[in-house]
Amino acid sequence: MKTIIFLNNKGGVGKTASVTTIAHMMASKYGKKVLLIDLDPQMNTTCMFSEVDFVQLFFQIYKGVHTQGNKSIEDLLLNRDIDIHECIKHTEHDNLDIIPSYLTLSEAEERMKADVRSPQQFRLQKHLRTIQNEYDYCIIDSSPSVSIININGLVASDEVYLPLRCDGGSLLGAAITMNLFETVAEYNPRLKVGGMFFTQWNGRKNVSKAVYELLGEAFSEYLLPINIGVSKNIEEGSMVQKPLLQYDSGKNKCNATNDYLALTEYIIHSLAE
Repeated sequence: MKTIIFLNNKGGVGKTASVTTIAHMMASKYGKKVLLIDLDPQMNTTCMFSEVDFVQLFFQIYKGVHTQGNKSIEDLLLNRDIDIHECIKHTEHDNLDIIPSYLTLSEAEERMKADVRSPQQFRLQKHLRTIQNEYDYCIIDSSPSVSIININGLVASDEVYLPLRCDGGSLLGAAITMNLFETVAEYNPRLKVGGMFFTQWNGRKNVSKAVYELLGEAFSEYLLPINIGVSKNIEEGSMVQKPLLQYDSGKNKCNATNDYLALTEYIIHSLAE
Protein backbone atom coordinates (compact mmCIF):
# COMPACT_ATOMS: atom_id res chain seq x y z
CA MET A 1 0.00 0.00 0.00
CA LYS A 2 1.27 3.44 -0.98
CA THR A 3 0.19 6.32 1.23
CA ILE A 4 -0.30 9.87 -0.05
CA ILE A 5 -1.18 13.01 1.90
CA PHE A 6 -2.49 16.26 0.41
CA LEU A 7 -1.30 19.15 2.55
CA ASN A 8 -1.07 22.92 2.56
CA ASN A 9 -1.05 25.12 5.63
CA LYS A 10 -3.38 27.51 3.77
CA GLY A 11 -7.07 26.67 3.66
CA GLY A 12 -9.26 26.89 0.58
CA VAL A 13 -6.68 25.58 -1.87
CA GLY A 14 -8.58 22.47 -2.96
CA LYS A 15 -7.18 19.75 -0.71
CA THR A 16 -10.50 18.04 -0.07
CA ALA A 17 -11.67 18.41 -3.67
CA SER A 18 -8.41 16.83 -4.82
CA VAL A 19 -8.50 14.02 -2.26
CA THR A 20 -12.11 13.03 -2.91
CA THR A 21 -11.76 13.26 -6.68
CA ILE A 22 -8.47 11.41 -7.02
CA ALA A 23 -9.38 8.66 -4.55
CA HIS A 24 -12.67 8.02 -6.33
CA MET A 25 -10.98 8.02 -9.74
CA MET A 26 -8.38 5.53 -8.55
CA ALA A 27 -11.11 3.24 -7.28
CA SER A 28 -13.70 3.59 -10.04
CA LYS A 29 -11.66 4.14 -13.21
CA TYR A 30 -8.48 2.25 -12.37
CA GLY A 31 -9.95 -0.46 -10.13
CA LYS A 32 -7.54 0.25 -7.27
CA LYS A 33 -8.41 -0.64 -3.70
CA VAL A 34 -8.34 2.70 -1.88
CA LEU A 35 -8.58 3.73 1.77
CA LEU A 36 -9.42 7.36 2.49
CA ILE A 37 -8.43 8.95 5.80
CA ASP A 38 -9.95 12.25 6.88
CA LEU A 39 -7.62 14.16 9.23
CA ASP A 40 -9.65 17.35 9.05
CA PRO A 41 -12.19 18.10 11.84
CA GLN A 42 -14.22 20.01 9.26
CA MET A 43 -14.98 16.48 7.94
CA ASN A 44 -15.78 17.51 4.36
CA THR A 45 -14.27 14.31 2.96
CA THR A 46 -16.28 12.35 5.50
CA CYS A 47 -19.48 14.08 4.38
CA MET A 48 -18.75 13.15 0.77
CA PHE A 49 -18.18 9.44 1.31
CA SER A 50 -20.08 8.37 4.40
CA GLU A 51 -23.61 8.24 5.68
CA VAL A 52 -23.33 11.70 7.24
CA ASP A 53 -26.45 13.72 6.56
CA PHE A 54 -25.08 17.11 5.49
CA VAL A 55 -28.26 18.99 6.38
CA GLN A 56 -28.67 17.21 9.70
CA LEU A 57 -25.03 17.91 10.55
CA PHE A 58 -25.57 21.58 9.77
CA PHE A 59 -28.39 21.82 12.31
CA GLN A 60 -26.41 19.79 14.88
CA ILE A 61 -23.57 22.28 14.62
CA TYR A 62 -25.89 25.27 14.61
CA LYS A 63 -27.76 24.07 17.70
CA GLY A 64 -24.64 22.84 19.47
CA VAL A 65 -25.71 19.18 19.51
CA HIS A 66 -22.74 16.98 18.63
CA THR A 67 -23.32 13.25 18.59
CA GLN A 68 -20.92 10.59 17.36
CA GLY A 69 -22.12 7.07 16.76
CA ASN A 70 -19.34 5.26 14.90
CA LYS A 71 -15.62 5.11 15.51
CA SER A 72 -13.48 7.61 13.64
CA ILE A 73 -9.88 8.70 13.12
CA GLU A 74 -10.06 10.26 16.58
CA ASP A 75 -10.47 6.81 18.17
CA LEU A 76 -7.59 5.49 16.10
CA LEU A 77 -5.18 8.24 17.17
CA LEU A 78 -6.11 8.08 20.85
CA ASN A 79 -6.21 4.31 21.28
CA ARG A 80 -3.04 2.31 20.64
CA ASP A 81 -4.82 -1.01 21.03
CA ILE A 82 -7.87 -0.47 18.84
CA ASP A 83 -8.27 -2.63 15.74
CA ILE A 84 -8.11 -0.28 12.75
CA HIS A 85 -10.83 -2.30 11.04
CA GLU A 86 -13.29 -0.99 13.64
CA CYS A 87 -12.75 2.52 12.23
CA ILE A 88 -12.94 1.65 8.52
CA LYS A 89 -16.29 2.25 6.84
CA HIS A 90 -17.29 1.00 3.42
CA THR A 91 -18.61 3.59 0.99
CA GLU A 92 -21.23 3.09 -1.70
CA HIS A 93 -18.41 3.07 -4.25
CA ASP A 94 -16.64 -0.16 -5.14
CA ASN A 95 -13.03 -0.41 -3.94
CA LEU A 96 -13.33 2.72 -1.77
CA ASP A 97 -13.34 2.73 2.05
CA ILE A 98 -12.92 5.57 4.52
CA ILE A 99 -11.80 6.25 8.06
CA PRO A 100 -14.02 9.23 8.87
CA SER A 101 -13.29 12.33 10.90
CA TYR A 102 -15.49 14.01 13.47
CA LEU A 103 -16.00 17.50 14.82
CA THR A 104 -14.12 16.83 18.05
CA LEU A 105 -10.91 15.76 16.28
CA SER A 106 -9.30 19.12 17.06
CA GLU A 107 -9.79 18.44 20.76
CA ALA A 108 -8.05 15.07 20.41
CA GLU A 109 -4.76 16.78 19.67
CA GLU A 110 -4.51 18.18 23.19
CA ARG A 111 -5.19 14.73 24.62
CA MET A 112 -2.44 13.29 22.41
CA LYS A 113 0.03 15.90 23.62
CA ALA A 114 -0.79 15.07 27.22
CA ASP A 115 -0.05 11.38 26.67
CA VAL A 116 3.75 11.15 26.82
CA ARG A 117 4.03 7.38 27.16
CA SER A 118 5.09 7.06 23.51
CA PRO A 119 5.93 9.39 20.58
CA GLN A 120 2.68 10.86 19.32
CA GLN A 121 3.75 11.30 15.70
CA PHE A 122 3.94 7.55 14.93
CA ARG A 123 0.44 6.51 15.97
CA LEU A 124 -1.21 6.51 12.54
CA GLN A 125 1.79 4.82 10.95
CA LYS A 126 1.60 2.01 13.50
CA HIS A 127 -2.07 1.32 12.75
CA LEU A 128 -1.63 1.48 8.97
CA ARG A 129 1.11 -1.13 9.07
CA THR A 130 -1.48 -3.73 10.03
CA ILE A 131 -3.39 -3.24 6.75
CA GLN A 132 -0.49 -2.80 4.33
CA ASN A 133 -1.63 -5.72 2.21
CA GLU A 134 -5.33 -4.83 2.14
CA TYR A 135 -5.22 -1.71 -0.06
CA ASP A 136 -3.33 -0.39 -3.06
CA TYR A 137 -3.47 3.22 -1.90
CA CYS A 138 -4.20 5.21 1.23
CA ILE A 139 -5.16 8.82 0.49
CA ILE A 140 -5.08 11.30 3.39
CA ASP A 141 -6.93 14.61 3.61
CA SER A 142 -5.49 17.10 6.09
CA SER A 143 -6.46 20.30 7.87
CA PRO A 144 -4.81 23.67 7.10
CA SER A 145 -2.53 23.63 10.14
CA VAL A 146 0.80 22.55 11.55
CA SER A 147 -0.50 20.02 14.03
CA ILE A 148 0.52 16.72 15.56
CA ILE A 149 -2.40 15.17 13.67
CA ASN A 150 -1.07 16.35 10.30
CA ILE A 151 2.41 15.27 11.36
CA ASN A 152 0.98 11.80 11.94
CA GLY A 153 -0.25 11.89 8.35
CA LEU A 154 3.17 12.91 7.01
CA VAL A 155 4.99 10.27 9.05
CA ALA A 156 2.67 7.58 7.67
CA SER A 157 3.00 8.75 4.05
CA ASP A 158 5.22 7.96 1.09
CA GLU A 159 4.40 11.14 -0.80
CA VAL A 160 2.98 14.59 -0.09
CA TYR A 161 1.18 16.67 -2.71
CA LEU A 162 0.58 20.39 -2.30
CA PRO A 163 -2.52 21.91 -3.92
CA LEU A 164 -2.15 25.66 -4.49
CA ARG A 165 -4.19 28.70 -5.43
CA CYS A 166 -2.83 31.75 -7.23
CA ASP A 167 -2.69 33.98 -4.18
CA GLY A 168 -0.15 35.10 -1.60
CA GLY A 169 -1.63 33.05 1.23
CA SER A 170 -1.27 29.87 -0.78
CA LEU A 171 2.41 30.60 -1.37
CA LEU A 172 3.02 31.22 2.32
CA GLY A 173 1.19 27.99 3.09
CA ALA A 174 3.43 26.13 0.66
CA ALA A 175 6.55 27.54 2.33
CA ILE A 176 5.34 26.49 5.80
CA THR A 177 4.35 23.07 4.49
CA MET A 178 7.75 22.53 2.87
CA ASN A 179 9.49 23.43 6.14
CA LEU A 180 7.30 20.88 7.92
CA PHE A 181 8.11 18.31 5.23
CA GLU A 182 11.84 18.78 5.73
CA THR A 183 11.46 18.30 9.49
CA VAL A 184 9.38 15.12 9.18
CA ALA A 185 11.63 13.72 6.45
CA GLU A 186 14.42 13.49 9.02
CA TYR A 187 12.60 10.61 10.72
CA ASN A 188 10.58 9.41 7.73
CA PRO A 189 13.30 9.13 5.06
CA ARG A 190 10.97 7.47 2.55
CA LEU A 191 8.75 10.57 2.44
CA LYS A 192 9.12 12.66 -0.71
CA VAL A 193 7.32 15.56 -2.35
CA GLY A 194 5.13 14.15 -5.10
CA GLY A 195 4.53 17.61 -6.51
CA MET A 196 2.71 20.92 -6.42
CA PHE A 197 -0.26 21.81 -8.60
CA PHE A 198 -2.70 24.70 -8.93
CA THR A 199 -6.45 24.39 -8.52
CA GLN A 200 -9.02 26.78 -10.02
CA TRP A 201 -6.32 27.55 -12.53
CA ASN A 202 -6.72 30.23 -15.20
CA GLY A 203 -3.45 30.61 -17.04
CA ARG A 204 -4.63 33.68 -18.93
CA LYS A 205 -4.66 35.83 -15.81
CA ASN A 206 -1.57 37.91 -15.07
CA VAL A 207 -1.72 36.94 -11.40
CA SER A 208 -1.59 33.27 -12.37
CA LYS A 209 1.51 33.83 -14.46
CA ALA A 210 3.17 35.90 -11.73
CA VAL A 211 2.50 33.38 -8.96
CA TYR A 212 3.59 30.47 -11.17
CA GLU A 213 6.89 32.19 -11.97
CA LEU A 214 7.50 33.06 -8.32
CA LEU A 215 6.82 29.50 -7.18
CA GLY A 216 8.98 28.18 -10.00
CA GLU A 217 11.96 30.12 -8.70
CA ALA A 218 11.74 28.39 -5.32
CA PHE A 219 10.28 24.97 -6.14
CA SER A 220 10.80 24.39 -9.86
CA GLU A 221 11.58 20.71 -9.36
CA TYR A 222 8.22 20.14 -7.67
CA LEU A 223 5.87 22.01 -10.02
CA LEU A 224 3.74 19.49 -11.90
CA PRO A 225 2.84 19.89 -15.58
CA ILE A 226 -0.84 19.48 -14.64
CA ASN A 227 -3.11 22.12 -13.12
CA ILE A 228 -6.83 21.94 -12.36
CA GLY A 229 -9.13 24.28 -14.23
CA VAL A 230 -12.10 26.16 -12.84
CA SER A 231 -15.40 24.26 -12.72
CA LYS A 232 -18.72 24.71 -10.96
CA ASN A 233 -19.12 20.91 -11.03
CA ILE A 234 -16.72 20.53 -8.11
CA GLU A 235 -18.77 22.71 -5.77
CA GLU A 236 -22.11 21.38 -7.01
CA GLY A 237 -20.96 17.78 -6.59
CA SER A 238 -19.89 18.42 -3.00
CA MET A 239 -23.34 19.75 -2.13
CA VAL A 240 -25.07 16.57 -3.34
CA GLN A 241 -22.26 14.36 -1.94
CA LYS A 242 -21.10 13.05 -5.30
CA PRO A 243 -17.42 12.91 -6.31
CA LEU A 244 -16.53 14.83 -9.46
CA LEU A 245 -16.29 11.85 -11.83
CA GLN A 246 -19.71 10.62 -10.74
CA TYR A 247 -21.29 14.07 -10.92
CA ASP A 248 -19.70 14.87 -14.28
CA SER A 249 -20.46 11.47 -15.80
CA GLY A 250 -21.36 12.53 -19.34
CA LYS A 251 -19.32 11.82 -22.43
CA ASN A 252 -18.07 15.40 -22.77
CA LYS A 253 -16.44 16.04 -19.42
CA CYS A 254 -15.47 19.48 -18.15
CA ASN A 255 -11.86 20.60 -18.16
CA ALA A 256 -11.44 20.10 -14.39
CA THR A 257 -12.56 16.47 -14.62
CA ASN A 258 -10.10 15.79 -17.43
CA ASP A 259 -7.37 17.60 -15.50
CA TYR A 260 -7.98 15.43 -12.43
CA LEU A 261 -7.99 12.29 -14.59
CA ALA A 262 -4.58 13.29 -15.91
CA LEU A 263 -3.32 14.04 -12.39
CA THR A 264 -4.61 10.72 -11.06
CA GLU A 265 -2.83 8.84 -13.83
CA TYR A 266 0.34 10.84 -13.12
CA ILE A 267 0.23 9.92 -9.41
CA ILE A 268 -0.35 6.24 -10.12
CA HIS A 269 2.59 6.11 -12.52
CA SER A 270 4.78 8.12 -10.14
CA LEU A 271 4.20 5.71 -7.27
CA ALA A 272 4.81 2.71 -9.53
CA GLU A 273 8.36 3.87 -10.34
